[in-house]
Amino acid sequence: MPFLFYIVPILLFLIFFMIERRTVWIGFFFLMLTGYLLTLTIVYLEFFHQKIVLTIVVILVALIILLIPLYVLSFIIAFITSGIRLIKREGRKLHNFLSLTFGLFIIAWVIAINFISIPEELPFLYSVSFLVSTTITYMMVVMISFAIAALLNQFRNPWKTYDYIIVLGSGIIGDRVPPLLASRIDKGIALFHTFHTQDHPVKLIFTGGQGGDELLPEGVAMAKYAQEKGIEEAHIIIEDKAVNTYENLLFSKQLIDQDLEKENKPNKPNILTVTNNFHVFRSLLWAKKVGVRCDGAGSKTKFYFWINALIREFIGVLYMQRTFHIAMFILIFITAIVVYIMTKFYVLPFKMPT
Repeated sequence: MPFLFYIVPILLFLIFFMIERRTVWIGFFFLMLTGYLLTLTIVYLEFFHQKIVLTIVVILVALIILLIPLYVLSFIIAFITSGIRLIKREGRKLHNFLSLTFGLFIIAWVIAINFISIPEELPFLYSVSFLVSTTITYMMVVMISFAIAALLNQFRNPWKTYDYIIVLGSGIIGDRVPPLLASRIDKGIALFHTFHTQDHPVKLIFTGGQGGDELLPEGVAMAKYAQEKGIEEAHIIIEDKAVNTYENLLFSKQLIDQDLEKENKPNKPNILTVTNNFHVFRSLLWAKKVGVRCDGAGSKTKFYFWINALIREFIGVLYMQRTFHIAMFILIFITAIVVYIMTKFYVLPFKMPT
């Protein structure tokens, strides 16, 4: 068996994964690797074990026919039910409608692609259909790549220890830490106890500035909460100026550099960023932008909130990488124009009766 054709791409992916996994491309490459390995396996079996491959193909086709409708239906139900539950519990804010809207959009799209067909004899509508379907397909591929990349970035090296744990703020109510933020702090405290020893001291960094409706900076409130949970002040660093994730990480990096200089420590510490599980990947992308080499850890979030928040994170990542995606949309638009020209002036004239 040609193991080399398996080992080389897997090793290349693992090398890329180890060097820099904080990118949506890691999810896309994982998709491509999976497709390549499946195709290679089928080709090999077809050449050497035709009966086996025939059986496998029949089973796969049967599973696809049986499971895809069920999977799509469950996917739609999850988005719609979680969206309705979120709206009931969190209120009718615009961003709370994301998962419900996305679920309804999938229903509309499935109906459209199965029951609406634009013939080539209507070149303008045909090119518009091509533009819409290609754009949606592109967005779906990006979303799947984002979801895979977000999942892959949840895994940490189990043998690695950390010197600094950055806990990102998410807003307080007056001077009180709400449940969402408390889950982040609790996760940071649990990780502190995992990695902190007498021979290897770890410091917790609580980062967040003061909003207009807050009685004190988030970093201060978070540190107070951690101290009430038994964390000593000597193991805490407070950042109290940041107003967004970018500043959370930038200002925390500056405080880490200052602490390293004061403690006369090596300037390449292992850093762990803690936030809610849906926010881990985007926070790592911001960390990459500010030059913070770190891993991520996420605290658990209720499912009905998580699924809507994940869509918000996807939109946030699209905005972060808007230049690339705008270029892709322009390319798709130009391709649609080419399809229109080719269909109207080169395809249809040959099909028309003389």
